[in-house]
Amino acid sequence: MSELEILFPEPVVVKVGRQRVKVRPVSLRDFDKFGRAAGLVIAMATSQTVEQLYAYASRNGVLMEVLGRATNLSGWRIRRLPAPVAVALMLQVIKVNSGFFEQALVDAEKALAGAESPSS
Repeated sequence: MSELEILFPEPVVVKVGRQRVKVRPVSLRDFDKFGRAAGLVIAMATSQTVEQLYAYASRNGVLMEVLGRATNLSGWRIRRLPAPVAVALMLQVIKVNSGFFEQALVDAEKALAGAESPSS
């Protein structure tokens, strides 16, 4: 048990205009809401314009779910982002968080492979 480690991913910093925005890993309590919101954004991104995606995401709270839970931006600041910037930032947050999860899965797979290999 002493070899087990807890993964604490570091936030990724992205630039939005001149402001540095921290993209944080999604917490466990927000995982379900974030997953639903991210899935919706990804599905819509392939078939909608940026303006349509922004309008839908703003109206249904998806924008605040994604950006509010995974960035250090205030709700006031998020609501004032230009539509293309908000959509680009939403997609970046989804990408960064998928990277966190992919790395955690790779680390878990390595740990399990090490635990399953026979001792010499």
